[in-house]
Parts: sequence; C-alpha cells; structure tokens
Amino acid sequence: MPASPGHQRTLLAEVARAFYLHDLPKTKIGEAFGISRFQVARLLDQARATGVVTIEIHDSRADAHGSETDLASLLGVDSVKVIELADTSAEQRIEQFGAAVLTVAVQTIRPHTTVGLAWSRTLDLIAPSMPALPPCHLVQLTGAVETAGGSLFARILTQLDRQGGARTFPLHAPLVVDRRETADDLRRQPVVAETLAMADALDLAVVAIGGWTAGESAVYENIPSALRAQCAAAGVISEFSGILLNGEGHAVPTPLDGRVMAIRLPQLRAAKQVIGFAHGAGRAAAVRAAARSRTFTDLIIDRSLASALLAANDIPTHADP
Repeated sequence: MPASPGHQRTLLAEVARAFYLHDLPKTKIGEAFGISRFQVARLLDQARATGVVTIEIHDSRADAHGSETDLASLLGVDSVKVIELADTSAEQRIEQFGAAVLTVAVQTIRPHTTVGLAWSRTLDLIAPSMPALPPCHLVQLTGAVETAGGSLFARILTQLDRQGGARTFPLHAPLVVDRRETADDLRRQPVVAETLAMADALDLAVVAIGGWTAGESAVYENIPSALRAQCAAAGVISEFSGILLNGEGHAVPTPLDGRVMAIRLPQLRAAKQVIGFAHGAGRAAAVRAAARSRTFTDLIIDRSLASALLAANDIPTHADP
C-alpha cells in the first residue's frame, strides 16, 4: 500500500536531516532505513524537489568559491575533498594531486577489505610513492596503457604483493582492444577472469573521471578518431573506467561497448564506497555528469575544478540506475 503524503514527507525529512545535518553517508542512512544508497539518493532528490529541503548559496567569492560541504550538497555526494595545488609546472601539479589522492585512498583503506584501483596516468605517475598497505585485497579495475618502460602501476602492484601486506589482483590486459571478440577471449583467461570477478564485492573503489577530449581520457586517446567522433555524436561527455556518460549521467551505448577491459558499471555501483578524482576546470562538465550517474559516494578535486563547478548555475538531477 502506498505511503500517505504525510508519512512520505516525514521520511523525506528524516533522510534529509541525516544527510545534510548529521553528515551521515548514504550507505549508513540506507542501513538505518533498510534501503539502498541509490534509494537514499532518490529521496534526497525528492526532498529538494518538493521543498522539504532548500539550499542557499552565499557566494561572496572571498572564500575561494565556497566550502567542500557546499560542493557535496550541490553534487549529491557524501563528501568532496578540495586539494590546493601549488602554481608549478603541469606535471608537478599532476604529481601533487596524485599524491593527495593516494593519501586519501590509503587513509580510507581498512584491514581485510577489497579495494579496487582503476589505472590512470595520474596514479601511474605517482605509483612509486605507494606506501605499504594494511592486509587487504587490491584489485586493478581497468587494463593499462603501455608506456615506455611499461606500466609503473603494474610493477608497483607486483611489489606490494611481494611485501606481504596486500594481496594484489593485476589485470593483465590492455585498456582497449580492437574487437569485442578479442575482449571476450581475454575475459575468459583464468587470471583475467579472476581479477574481474573480484570487482563483484568491492568495499572501496578509486576511479579517475575524465572528459571526452584529448588529454582528459586515456580511452579517448587510444581509439581511432572516427570512433571518438561517433561517441561524441552519441552525446558522450564523461568517461571513467571505460564507462561513457552523457550530460545527464546516463551510460551511452556506443560501438566501443565490450572493447574496454575494465570493471562494469553495475559492479562499480555495487561497491560500498566509490571515490572519484579529477583535476582542472575543463573537467567540470564531466564531473557533473559523473555525479549525476549515482556511482560516486565521494570526490577529490582541485581548487580550479571546484571553482568551475560552483560557478555553474545548475544543480544535478541524478540519473536513474
């Protein structure tokens, strides 16, 4: 029997109070009310749409475009961490940002959990700084792009495995293959199948978010220009782990489907905590789309991206799963 309007409004108020006033993550709220974190997100959307929750933004510009709490509320995630980067070279800023992401990730890892890391150029660059980890299962969520000298990320996973703290599950596959049949053959290989199966039960996933343009997506840069254009024509503006989204946060079917060696969207959404990271003002639209997808619980961004997100006038309306 449908809930009465009064009961529904009370539920909206209780869920909103837990999220906005008590800073509880959606997973904890879901546990308390016996619902999923996606249902919590829908209720928060409904609370704002019906006026149970109203948000005021006082943007004086004197506080560098507002607080992390403002951003989390605007984007509909549990938390946003804004990293201040020094005014240095582009590569040094990437290293600073990557080190900050790594620090947050390591601080979040709990013993005897399953943690997924998606390959990215940022993490590959700072992989040598990877500290020893508590006992856990560390799963590589995407194939890697081969660089001169090979992937540092893959070598660091091997090193961590030998240190005895974390048991690692590398994904021995390229990021993108030329045919879907090739990808299917790779997925049937026992070592690849084992790693991809580990992604079914993630406690934590750490994933880079990129825009659908040169310099922002490793997938974009590793496919032919004609295929890039096809994806763009289909509305793709955001990419993470080979998952392509339009501006509303919906996954977009493209000819690339099945050719990326990576975790699948349902697996990522099933993770208890998903941290997305991105830097640079140019990724604002991509991050807004990713937030709308209801995949991420937390975001790590730099100040320039935070300013660009807060400068936008719209508040995301989340996509249906």
